Amino acid sequence: MTATTHSEGKHLGPVHYVLVWAALMVLTGVTLAVWKTDLSHSGRVVAALAIATVKAALVAVVFMHLWEEQGIARLVLLVSALFVALLIGLVMADNATRFPYANPPYSESWKDDPWRNEAPPMQADPGPVRVSPKTATEHPASHKP
Repeated sequence: MTATTHSEGKHLGPVHYVLVWAALMVLTGVTLAVWKTDLSHSGRVVAALAIATVKAALVAVVFMHLWEEQGIARLVLLVSALFVALLIGLVMADNATRFPYANPPYSESWKDDPWRNEAPPMQADPGPVRVSPKTATEHPASHKP
């Protein structure tokens, strides 16, 4: 008595895999092209995340054979994707609502905020602190006769 765990439907052929690979390559190029546009930093991040989501969906549906699965496998994928979207959204919302000094100085959010003209200037990279060594005449206890 053998039990099959997935449907014995028709599997995708090699042509489908090549087409999905080509689509993934095109979407990678689109991600690079979007990153080099004049969109704002947050706009580019949102576009890159959207393209990455489409690419992940393609990989899951075709290469993980979710197209052929039924029921619980698709439900697990959907719930997992919703939790990932929720976590990414919460992290982005937290970063967007932080006090500006909590973000790194001179980051994109620092440059785009209108309050930056009223904020005190900050040094991006403070200079080194120079301490000269004390000579033997300044420390009589360490002076050797």
